[in-house]
Amino acid sequence: MNNILLCGILNKNDPLKVTDALLLALIGIVVVFIVLILLMLIVSLVGKIFDGSEKLKEKHPEWNDKVQNLKAKMTFWKKDKKEETATETVEQPLAKGTCGELKLINTDERDAAMIMAIVADQTNTPLNELRFKSIKRVEDEEK
Repeated sequence: MNNILLCGILNKNDPLKVTDALLLALIGIVVVFIVLILLMLIVSLVGKIFDGSEKLKEKHPEWNDKVQNLKAKMTFWKKDKKEETATETVEQPLAKGTCGELKLINTDERDAAMIMAIVADQTNTPLNELRFKSIKRVEDEEK
């Protein structure tokens, strides 16, 4: 297959030149972008089809259940437009055995959980007996 595609560009007996390698890389990049654009168009077309399903419900009321089932299956494609802010925290009751709240500063919950587990393991103390007030990520300064 490669011989058919590249017979006009390359000679099999000559070594690969830098210009030929750059041309091959450019062709590969162009092909990838064309495929990505086609996928983008297909996804947007499917989105428009599902958005136009209201017209289908009016014309064919018997399809209503099928359209609803398809929409339910495709909800993972659509993102929620809700913007989460730091001020919108939901107060939840503390779990049994907890010692209060934990402030996370410049770190995420996964890293904080790993740090707490490491501390509990190194001190041979059960995690529910430890109390963490805050966990802050400290950036390294390069000198």
